[in-house]
Amino acid sequence: MVEVTVNSIRSGVILALSNLFPNMDVYGEEIKQGFEAPCFFVKLLTMGQDQELNRRYRRSHAFDIHFFPKSVDSNEEAHGTAEQLYDKLRLVNIDGAMYRGAGMNHEVVDGVLHFFVDFNFHVFAEKPPGIKMQTLNQEGRLKNGYKG
Repeated sequence: MVEVTVNSIRSGVILALSNLFPNMDVYGEEIKQGFEAPCFFVKLLTMGQDQELNRRYRRSHAFDIHFFPKSVDSNEEAHGTAEQLYDKLRLVNIDGAMYRGAGMNHEVVDGVLHFFVDFNFHVFAEKPPGIKMQTLNQEGRLKNGYKG
């Protein structure tokens, strides 16, 4: 159907975080016991697809990016990181194409930042094989008398 996949979107978000915060670990599958903070964990919450028109579909990917600050006693580091994510995740390069982050919001729960961002875009299904457009010829006069 399309070249972009759910895994390429997820990998692109992880790569974007790794590039933005090169000194921090970014986990995409699971957080290992005894991890070192500060670090990120990227969780894909939901992924969906709705048909819009003919072969056009709208895909949506909702992420919860967890940030574990060095100190859980203060929310200042978490909110500061959220400010950076609002700016840096507006546009993300994924497989050479730019994708816009939307629906961004955050909350801090038990000292952990939860940054929510959606990546929504259109994809096109390939034409079914064997269906071709036919031509139509029309002869005659138009209403205004000109020959068509």
